[in-house]
Amino acid sequence: MNDFLKAMKFRHACKLFDDKKKISKKDIDAILEVGRLSPSSFGLEPWHFLVIENVKIKEALRAACWNQPQITTCSHFVVLLSKKAKFFKKGSGYLDESFGRRAKDEKSLKDIKKAFDNFIKKDLSVDVKNWAKMQVYIAGANMMSAAAFKSIDSCPIEGFNAKAFRKALVKNVSSFDKKSYEVAYAIAFGYRVNEQGDKIRWPLEKIATFIK
Repeated sequence: MNDFLKAMKFRHACKLFDDKKKISKKDIDAILEVGRLSPSSFGLEPWHFLVIENVKIKEALRAACWNQPQITTCSHFVVLLSKKAKFFKKGSGYLDESFGRRAKDEKSLKDIKKAFDNFIKKDLSVDVKNWAKMQVYIAGANMMSAAAFKSIDSCPIEGFNAKAFRKALVKNVSSFDKKSYEVAYAIAFGYRVNEQGDKIRWPLEKIATFIK
């Protein structure tokens, strides 16, 4: 736990990366594996990760990201995608395939599909699109933690023009399945140029209440 807390203190939103230092394939694969193993509601894993190393594509995306230097100086720019709402509708083949991995028989498959349908229709506190994006945030947070554990820096990117960003993806990334995915956000990974400042956080007693 001490090592993990040390990593959390190391982690910060890096604003400028060393563009000459690259993350090894072994390390980026390990970071992505942590994302893949992350928990998600109903175990649906409604995410896909576009791992961008191409400089020209980074430049095209930077223009839609308020011209932030992290996008072009980072080693790997990971765009986190979330499944579109249509995949969570009753009768979806995606739901059949996803739940079928865990269902023991037809009855258990039918039961979990019914439970999920009731959840979507009655209990969900946000719309399905945003609920799917919430799951992607779990995976991204875990990837940033994994990176910090290996002394690799990161910066979550939510500051972008959504319409322009999506347009740039469609134009420059042929593998982007625009019919199936929404853009949740992105994370830049690499190695810092500057030392991080003091980490400013509220004290534990201000953000946690113990109820016995």
